[in-house]
Amino acid sequence: MLPFNTRSSGLISDEFDDKIFHILGCGAIGSSAATQIARMGGKSFVLYDMDEVEMQNIGVSHYVIKDVGQTKVKALKKHILSINHKTRVISLFGEFKNFPTELTENDIVILGFDNMRTRLLAAKSATKSNPFMIIDGRMGAEEYQQHAFIHPTLTRYKKYWYTDEEGADAPCNAKATSYCSNMAGAFIANGVRRALTGQEVSEEFYFSFPTLELARR
Repeated sequence: MLPFNTRSSGLISDEFDDKIFHILGCGAIGSSAATQIARMGGKSFVLYDMDEVEMQNIGVSHYVIKDVGQTKVKALKKHILSINHKTRVISLFGEFKNFPTELTENDIVILGFDNMRTRLLAAKSATKSNPFMIIDGRMGAEEYQQHAFIHPTLTRYKKYWYTDEEGADAPCNAKATSYCSNMAGAFIANGVRRALTGQEVSEEFYFSFPTLELARR
C-alpha cells in the first residue's frame, strides 16, 4: 500500500495494484474518477481524449489554469503522477476508435465521454474481449446516473443505452457543476472498490442533488 492511504488499507483491495484503469473521456467525470482512483492506490492508467483543456473546464474538472491549452490526456497524466510518481500512465490523444490491446480480467473501463454514440462504440469494443468491469457515469448539473457491469456483455450494456437525441433532456446533456463531478468520481471509485472487494455493485442507480436522494432501479 502507498503511504498516503495506509489509514484506509482495510477498505482497499490489493487487486488495485494489478488493475489497468481505462479512462475514456478525461473531462469532468474522467478526471475526477482518475485522480480519486490514483489516491486509492491505482497504479496503471490509459487515458483517452481528443480535446484540450479550456477555461470552461476549470470549474468542473480536475484541471488548473496552468493546464489550459494542453491536451486533457497530457494534463491529467501530470496530475496523476503528482499523486504518485511511480504510476504508469499512457496518454492516447485523438478520437476513440478502439483499445490498443485486447482487454483482460485486469482491465477496468470507465466511460466518461460526452456523447452516447462514442460510449456505445467503446462498449462494443470492450465487450469483444473480457474486461473485468465497465462503469458508465453520466452527469448533469445536479443529477448523476451510473451503470456498472462486472464481466460485461454488450446486451447488458445496451439495456441502459439511448441515443443523444433521445437523451436531449437527460442529465448527461445538462451543464455540470463541480460538486456533481466530484461526486461522480467518488461514486465510480467506490464502485471499483466494492467490485474488487467482492461486494455487491448496483447495475443502475441515480443520485439527485436537489432532493439528496439515491435511487436504485
